[in-house]
Amino acid sequence: MNPAVQALFDRTTAGIKPGLDVISALLDALGNPHRRLAVIHVAGTNGKGSVCAMLESVLRASGFKTGLYTSPHLVDFSERFRINGERIPEQTLNGYIELMERKADETEQATGLRAATFFEISTAIAFQYFADEGVEVAIIETGMGGRWDATNVVIPLLSVITPIDIDHTNFLGNTIEAIAAEKAGIIKPGRPVVSAPQCEAAMAQLQKAGEPVIRSSEAVSVAKVGEPQKLKIETHSRNLPPINLPLLGECQRQNCAVAVAALEVLADMLDAELAFKKGLEAVEWAARFQTWSADPLVILDGAHNPSASRALVKTLKELYPHKQIGFILGFLGDKDAVEFLRELKPLVSRAWTIPIDAPRGTTAEQAAAQCRVAGIDAEPSTVAEAWAAATKWASGPDRLVVVTGSLYMKQMLQAVGKSL
Repeated sequence: MNPAVQALFDRTTAGIKPGLDVISALLDALGNPHRRLAVIHVAGTNGKGSVCAMLESVLRASGFKTGLYTSPHLVDFSERFRINGERIPEQTLNGYIELMERKADETEQATGLRAATFFEISTAIAFQYFADEGVEVAIIETGMGGRWDATNVVIPLLSVITPIDIDHTNFLGNTIEAIAAEKAGIIKPGRPVVSAPQCEAAMAQLQKAGEPVIRSSEAVSVAKVGEPQKLKIETHSRNLPPINLPLLGECQRQNCAVAVAALEVLADMLDAELAFKKGLEAVEWAARFQTWSADPLVILDGAHNPSASRALVKTLKELYPHKQIGFILGFLGDKDAVEFLRELKPLVSRAWTIPIDAPRGTTAEQAAAQCRVAGIDAEPSTVAEAWAAATKWASGPDRLVVVTGSLYMKQMLQAVGKSL
């Protein structure tokens, strides 16, 4: 890791600090670059990244200069900042990190506020970079929650809420109502809101924000009409030609409906004819049921909470109903790994656990203990050992391997020499 990025990552030791005072002061010192951006703001528990990727791909295919800010990254920090699909160049990123570190220190001294966190500085980098480069539409994903998330300084063109479920309970609360109330914090007066299907309790919290909620399930119909993911998409005003969506599974059909519903609103706001088919067929979003190896068959999926695990199970049953499945598993310590694993258990033929090389990562032995609690017999291994054993096992007939449990896959990717 280069020194500039390492210096920024050192700020993660301060942990997560909810509140908008510090990011607001930092952006004010920069001349408020976020106010020069047309923003689509996306929050939710699962599917945020996929929806953001679909929105960005269609808008770029339609001729807009797009910015995309997402987190976490899979391999390299630069993945978080993209313009027209391209990651920020390393030298440019280093320059922005040095600028933001200096501005953050100056702001801390001038205001007496606490030091800026890793995510606050990252968010300021995104806003400044996109503003400097003249981005026409910026798709901004919340890091966690919504109300106190550092991204929630924007007044967006449109707010988008993906499915809400239990996650980050130590920060957002341990009930759907509490978590949904945090996500609803990105809804702004007079600005449209599009939501994925939600349970009644979550939808009630979104509606409390006082803006009409456009429900994707009512605005858009998405039907699978062919393999592996050939879709027929209809809206109140459009009947799109068949679309081959590269992202697979029922959850991605739901995400597609959310993205299309949001794009319908944007088409009217921007008075633009959007290239739905071209953009959706070109979308790329790594580690979401991604075929990482064809022989033997290995799937990489970043599911990391129980609701994402349920979605993964549905997709595996839909696409590979007759195969034995082995799992390579690794987790962060603040995730509900046991409940995640209980969802997977009916599909597990073999399992290997690996360490996750991240500040909150668990060891292979800790992950194996969580597997035992869930009723799964798993073998703790190094990354290289797990890869060798799993791919050897998967070379048998009607078998596949799924690597899942976390989006922090850098160690796995580097150890086996694979790229995304």
